[in-house]
Formats: sequence, structure tokens, C-alpha cells
Amino acid sequence: MNQIHFHRRNLPHIYIPERTYFITFRLKGSLPQNIINKLRSNADRLSALQSVRYKEEKRFFKNYDDYLNKAQHGPTYLKNKEIAQIVFDAIKYRDNKEYKVICFCIMPNHVHLMFMQLENSKTISQIMQSLKWYTAREASKILNRSGSFWQAESYDHIVRDEDEYYRIIKYILNNPVKAGLVEKWDDWEFNYCNADW
Repeated sequence: MNQIHFHRRNLPHIYIPERTYFITFRLKGSLPQNIINKLRSNADRLSALQSVRYKEEKRFFKNYDDYLNKAQHGPTYLKNKEIAQIVFDAIKYRDNKEYKVICFCIMPNHVHLMFMQLENSKTISQIMQSLKWYTAREASKILNRSGSFWQAESYDHIVRDEDEYYRIIKYILNNPVKAGLVEKWDDWEFNYCNADW
């Protein structure tokens, strides 16, 4: 796989082979439609200006994540340790097969994941589809439920440079602290950081 891939649903997705990605995926229904519309409207209004696009992308994500951290709407299945462990194990299982995990954090209704795509691995879309499909199937068995588990679309971002790389690692690992779930990042059971990074 050595081609740049682009597609768009509600968000644009640009995938460049063998790069480092920061991906956030969330449970279906974890944000109400009025919040999604508000976020999208604000982002669309300002993204037309190339000079502010990157800054606005960061602002959009911050607002998006703030709403998710409040976990005031929709399911919080990932609070269930058995469900969170399924996601944890599935992410780790793919490590060194499809990607190299740098770090991740499993929150009550969403997951932050940073990885480096391996050479000749599946596309990012295929990786995420497989991960979400498997974890949804296994979690739904435990929860005795059917229907969509994950929101179909994820937020993804190509890590641009070393400063951003370390800033995102810090952001991911401190997400449970920011959400008021723990006092120190390493107290969160479902945080992971690769010691090699």
C-alpha cells in the first residue's frame, strides 16, 4: 500500500501510508444530533479560510472531546470493565501486525488511539472497520444487545511533526484526568503507553 487515500462522509479523511495517526472513535449515540450540528456549523463557517483551517480543526476537536468527556448523552458501555478490556485487548492484538501502538485511552464513551501504520498493512479504514466490528460483536454479546455499537465515522488526524506527536501523547494519556475520572494519568486502568516511545 503506497497510495494516498482520500474519502469523505461527514468529515474528510486523508490517509497517507506509513504515517502516525491520532484517531478518536465513539459509541453510537454518545453525542446528540444538536451538538453534532453545532460543531459542524462552527467548523464549516471557518474552514473555508485556509489560514485558519488547522487552528479550527484543533478547536473543533477540543469541543468535540469536551462534549464526549462529559458523557451526558447516550451509552457509556465502556465504563463496564469487561467491555473496556475487550477494546483494550483488541487494540493490543493488532499491535505489530497492522500498526505500532504508541498510546491509547479508553474512556466511558469513546477511545483515543495513536499508532504508526506499518508498511504494507491494511488501510486505516480497513483497520478501524475490523477493530470496531470485532469489539462491537464481543461487547454486544456481553450486553445482550443488537444494533450499532460504534458511531460509523471516526475522527482521524495525521500527526505532523515531533512537537505535535508529544503533545498528542500527553493529551491522550491525560484525558481521564481532564474528565475528572482520576487524579493522575497512570491511575486510569485503561490507559496504555508503549514504553518504546
